[in-house]
Amino acid sequence: MKRMLIGGVIGLVLISLFLISADDADPTWNRLWFIKPLIITPIAAAMGGGFHFYVDKIFSSNNWSSVLAFTLGTLGFVVALWLGTVLGLDGTYWN
Repeated sequence: MKRMLIGGVIGLVLISLFLISADDADPTWNRLWFIKPLIITPIAAAMGGGFHFYVDKIFSSNNWSSVLAFTLGTLGFVVALWLGTVLGLDGTYWN
């Protein structure tokens, strides 16, 4: 649960920083268009954090397995964060 919470917070901070630094929204978009990425991205990042936990729990039996598990878990978290960002911004910035 702790790694999922950390992953969700990382996703929320990153998408919030992106939305704050982005240009003005297209007037044809819905007025509350920013709600979708603020919900989907942290959920996907939390799932990536859960993936990191389970990979670490399954493969951390010795030193080399632990390094491999950390690398694989981090790669899975980054992919989940990237996919959540793309899905959250689909229809707005990535149309």
